[in-house]
Amino acid sequence: MESSRNGQRPGLVLVSSIVRAVILPATPLLVPGLAPGLRPDPFAAVRGAVRAALVELTAGGRLPLVLAHGPAPRHGRMRPSLAGSGIGDRWLPAAAATTSWADGAPAGTGASVALLALADVLGDRAADVETLEVPSGGSPLDDAAADLLRGAAGLVVAGGGVPGGLDSGPGALTDGIQAALRAAGADAWHADVQVFEQSHDHLPPRYRVTTLSDRRVAA
Repeated sequence: MESSRNGQRPGLVLVSSIVRAVILPATPLLVPGLAPGLRPDPFAAVRGAVRAALVELTAGGRLPLVLAHGPAPRHGRMRPSLAGSGIGDRWLPAAAATTSWADGAPAGTGASVALLALADVLGDRAADVETLEVPSGGSPLDDAAADLLRGAAGLVVAGGGVPGGLDSGPGALTDGIQAALRAAGADAWHADVQVFEQSHDHLPPRYRVTTLSDRRVAA
């Protein structure tokens, strides 16, 4: 594993820092138990980094907003489902099975991976997490979505690009996701990136877990 940190200018002292967003690689293989043929589990370190970042993001009882790609704009409480990736609900981890998800439409794969990661940290409170899905084109957000992003206590962002697109690697972000992050104020946030190299023939060469923090510094 390599870890890269954006540097801080000499002479500046970090006064405070709060995690505003976690960008995770939204592959179903991140979900525990869904990579049974891979030994040792190449996602153990990635999963641990995601969990640690989500613990920090949700500190103090904060409930974040899940931000993910979707074919059309959607917002609300959704239940996780990996059926779109050919994975039935019975294969989902125990944390998902014991969470009282709201009845309603299933989230897309990216949002579902994020919700399942949150269920591992929040338990039943994950059912109260709302999801915002945005299309890939980066068209202007409506006022309701923009207000939702600006008012969110934190963001869990599903990385991975458009399924089947030219750039669908685990570190990709669609134009729609990038526009939503700008609307949330992410241009002013500090990025910490952890890089996890992979050597398995059928996996991308690396996975990244990124935390975006609102930092206050003084001279």
